[in-house]
Amino acid sequence: MKESEIVAFRRDNLGFVFQDFNLLDTFSLKDNIFLPLVLSRKPYEEMEKRLMPIALKLGIKDILEKFPYEVSGGQKQRAAVARALITAPQLILADEPTGALDSKATDQLLKLFSEINSDGQTIVMVTHSTKAASHAGRVLFIKDGEVFHQLYKGSMSNEEMFEKISNTLTVITTGGGINE
Repeated sequence: MKESEIVAFRRDNLGFVFQDFNLLDTFSLKDNIFLPLVLSRKPYEEMEKRLMPIALKLGIKDILEKFPYEVSGGQKQRAAVARALITAPQLILADEPTGALDSKATDQLLKLFSEINSDGQTIVMVTHSTKAASHAGRVLFIKDGEVFHQLYKGSMSNEEMFEKISNTLTVITTGGGINE
């Protein structure tokens, strides 16, 4: 692939949620969210149309005109998530997406991730949060750089998956083996 094709692939197919937000301080939250669409040369009307449903679901509609230095860490994180989702990418790579969020915002984000996953988008999330992991269909445990164990949610509820993850973490941290 040529460099321009790689750039276009990333822009059109991948959404990134970084742990440190990567928002531009001189842009409003709205402009930060619009940035991938601007780079794709989308019409402003389409940008507005895509923004509102995401902003409502993430609870940031009322702060879109604010700048990153004017909002909390959790609000910055939700704006960063909106930026990752606005292009409707096939794959979302999320690094600790709930780390800066309070419990209500965490629940909103996990619900939104479940919805978009049900609609066919894939989410690869790195997290230390048992709660966030319990919403995933598959959880990989990595130890010393290698997949040590994995769990599949199947028909388990989030609560059952939470318990299963907690038990697995207990076994891993106490040095035991996994026999499942």
